[in-house]
Amino acid sequence: MKCLFVSDAHYPKSDAIVRFLSEKYTNYDTIYILGDLFEFFYGYDSFVYSHHLRLINLLAQIGKSRRLVLFEGNHEYRFEGIKRYIEADVVKEFLEEDIDGFRVVLSHGDTIDKKDIFYRLFRGFLKSRPTLTLINLLPAYLLFNLSQKASNFSKRRIKSKKYRGTEAACLEFAQRKLKKGADVVILAHTHTPVFKKINNGLYINTGDFFENFSYVEYETTKGFFLKRWNDE
Repeated sequence: MKCLFVSDAHYPKSDAIVRFLSEKYTNYDTIYILGDLFEFFYGYDSFVYSHHLRLINLLAQIGKSRRLVLFEGNHEYRFEGIKRYIEADVVKEFLEEDIDGFRVVLSHGDTIDKKDIFYRLFRGFLKSRPTLTLINLLPAYLLFNLSQKASNFSKRRIKSKKYRGTEAACLEFAQRKLKKGADVVILAHTHTPVFKKINNGLYINTGDFFENFSYVEYETTKGFFLKRWNDE
């Protein structure tokens, strides 16, 4: 068995993920995309942004022959709507998988930092049912413009301080899960690649496919490896 784990591509700010998946997807049995595949995605009932079509068409092609697992990140809303166009499993927050006997816990990871009250409240508001109902009434072009402004605000806030304790919170989360019997914990969101052995377990953060171009491979005969596409 061979698996791919990748996250935080923020398409279409970069088209690297399209080129990467086009070249690589046939090498894998299962492809896990751990959130923020898109810079912004909203699952309309009968509309898709034209600038998403290139990636969605590729995902549709991949889903015909490979198992595809997509996690909803903090940049994606009503992400299950993508299943209208592609065959995939869509995960809202957490997933536990058995991979060749390894108990693997996976998540995008943006809800793990319990101390970041502002972010949790803001995220909860944006993803609440009333807000999503209101969003659905907005013209698509207006929603896209608002999403760009919100994204730029968030990025400025992140750059103005250390990454809100999220990296430490992710490590603590992984330690708890490993102590409770997980073999591997794989997270994303922070854009910081991590490959850390903890006792007999392993904590991995996939980093991002926007600046670091990092990803994780698992192969039955070799185990888990953190890689960078621009190094190959």
